[in-house]
Amino acid sequence: MRIAEVADRSGFSTATLRYYEQVDLLPAPPRTASGYRAYDESVLARLAFIARAKQLGCTLDEVAELMPAWDSGACPPVQDGLRKLAAAKLTGARARMDELRAFTADLGRILATLGRHTPDGPCDSDCGCTSDPPPPVACTLEPSELPGRLQDWKDLGAHVVARKPIDGGLRLDLDDTTPLDGLAQLMKAEQTCCAFFAFSLTVDSRGVALEVRAPAEGLAVVDALLG
Repeated sequence: MRIAEVADRSGFSTATLRYYEQVDLLPAPPRTASGYRAYDESVLARLAFIARAKQLGCTLDEVAELMPAWDSGACPPVQDGLRKLAAAKLTGARARMDELRAFTADLGRILATLGRHTPDGPCDSDCGCTSDPPPPVACTLEPSELPGRLQDWKDLGAHVVARKPIDGGLRLDLDDTTPLDGLAQLMKAEQTCCAFFAFSLTVDSRGVALEVRAPAEGLAVVDALLG
């Protein structure tokens, strides 16, 4: 096959095929008497493997690391190499998704602050143009979600052994059966809709405790929810 036919059947451009030859992803094919590259059918399988690796997000350097396994002529080492790379790519993709979700939440939070206060003159510390203004003492939870959230806090109350006022809030001493993973998720969810809350989960000689603080104007909300 001439290079144009390989390009047509593989989906790679002729320029890409020449580049892959330069970086040793493709072995240099023999040439005809007139100097044209002459490929056999094996190059199509090799290019299909390269395309598969690229589909998994592999860089050309990573593809090059897989080529010795391909050249061995045995499938198990090829699959093993692809499996390891795919697992690493999946971990990285999930991390990027978490970062994107956090970035999306930040954008939503920042957008909510803009326009809440617009000074007539220069920007100030409360307008949101240069920094985050103090969060409003308000809950942004949808009304339909409120009963479920209140039930979550009520369920937590079954694990509370003592309630004590602290500076700026309330301390809840918890028993040893408290589901800490679930509590951490509840704290995160509550802080999303009530950003004026500040949660601290402590474990010390006194036991496990949840400390909730809020600005002075929000202490009544803390007491109503957890008191």
